[in-house]
Amino acid sequence: MNALSRFNTRYPFHPYPTGWFAVGFSDDLQPKEVRPLHYFGQEMVLFRTESGEAVVTDAHCPHLGAHLGYESWVEGEAIVCPFHQWKYGTDGKCVHVPYAKAIPPRARVKVWPIAERGGMIFVWHELGGAEPGYELPVFDESRKRDGSGFRKMHDEFGAMHPQDAFENGVDYAHFPGIHGTGMVISGGPITEPEPHRFVSPVRILPPGYDGPKDDPKIGSTVDSQVIGGGLSRVESRTPSAPGVTTVYYVGVTPVNEQLSHYYVHQFMLVDDDCPMSAEALDRFIQLSREHGIREQWSDGKIWPHKAYVEKPLLSSADGPILKYREWYKQFHPEVA
Repeated sequence: MNALSRFNTRYPFHPYPTGWFAVGFSDDLQPKEVRPLHYFGQEMVLFRTESGEAVVTDAHCPHLGAHLGYESWVEGEAIVCPFHQWKYGTDGKCVHVPYAKAIPPRARVKVWPIAERGGMIFVWHELGGAEPGYELPVFDESRKRDGSGFRKMHDEFGAMHPQDAFENGVDYAHFPGIHGTGMVISGGPITEPEPHRFVSPVRILPPGYDGPKDDPKIGSTVDSQVIGGGLSRVESRTPSAPGVTTVYYVGVTPVNEQLSHYYVHQFMLVDDDCPMSAEALDRFIQLSREHGIREQWSDGKIWPHKAYVEKPLLSSADGPILKYREWYKQFHPEVA
């Protein structure tokens, strides 16, 4: 069960699936800032132009190979190579070569498709280099409470595959033992509003509750959806905080075959008619933040050491794990 696959991982599928993958948090990248990245076994560069546009390119200048993520800088809407000061625009084309009468026509760096959603920066990855097969959805987050929640990147959770991490949303049986909740039951049918979206609602009953399970007012509701191969977005509501929705964006991005980065961004949406007092609301937001930060470790401590069971021995208490896995297959690249 623990033998490495032909991909040198514990999973029987390619380590780099297709989809949009987190590479940073929007608020952490200021205009004119440049930083090196390493994902999907490749070196890349992330920068933000003076006007505020985030850009991801391949790492090395095609001129003489300088790394654009170190000692480079941004001028206007272009990044400047630190070696010979060639400038590359947001489309990857070279726009200036000092002292040269003409720019070599093939002077350009690859630009990765990029999107910003939920306070996070995403790049599109497809093993063959194809353009995005879908756009990231835009959600109404206008009721976001400024300053609520937290954002963090974990690099200590091992090399879990994104499919494995997002499987938690349909793994009903792990909630009581790992997260200390009561019983978890289906909150409605699983839907696929688009082929690349898998929406699975659940209800989490209070610990120790043994009453009727058909009362929708009992317990918390959690609407979890996996969006393509690299992102999960979760909305939860609890009777103890009427008018408040807790939102999580969770991204799992492979660095290489031995490591994945786990990005999480939590924030709150507050209804205009929220009946909670300002003091109670602030207290709930603070407790949710503390709880959310702590709970990432509950799953994170399991992933580095678990095996992937391709044909799991499931019980009646488990959720629709096989249905989820069948849906996710579309994001595994076809390799010979």
